[in-house]
Amino acid sequence: MLEQSLSRFISPEETREFTAALREVVERGVTRNARLNPRSASGEIIPTTLNASALRDADGRVIGAIGILRDMRAYERVVRDLEESKTELQEKILDLEKFEEVVVGRELKMIALEKELETLRKRVEKLQGEGVGA
Repeated sequence: MLEQSLSRFISPEETREFTAALREVVERGVTRNARLNPRSASGEIIPTTLNASALRDADGRVIGAIGILRDMRAYERVVRDLEESKTELQEKILDLEKFEEVVVGRELKMIALEKELETLRKRVEKLQGEGVGA
């Protein structure tokens, strides 16, 4: 990458972000997790984070920077998979809540019907005891 234009690898907006990250390195001595999206030789955009530190001479003047671009594609895939799993689980929870509502509702209705049936049985027994319907 020696003597290559940044525009070959990152967009104009990201060139500004990269320059700002380098300014931070000069001012603070370090930058962490600056997001950049350089392009590979084939043109694929690669999400990365930049961590860089200042290189200084014997007098403490910044003479350069050294850094690492960390490829974040696998990380972003994991995050995307987790989000999809979260969405699926939330849908299943909603389905279970609906199922529970139906089952509980049915159980409550059966309990009410059993009470009504018991009341009717007692009424029939009472009527039979009084000699009605015999």
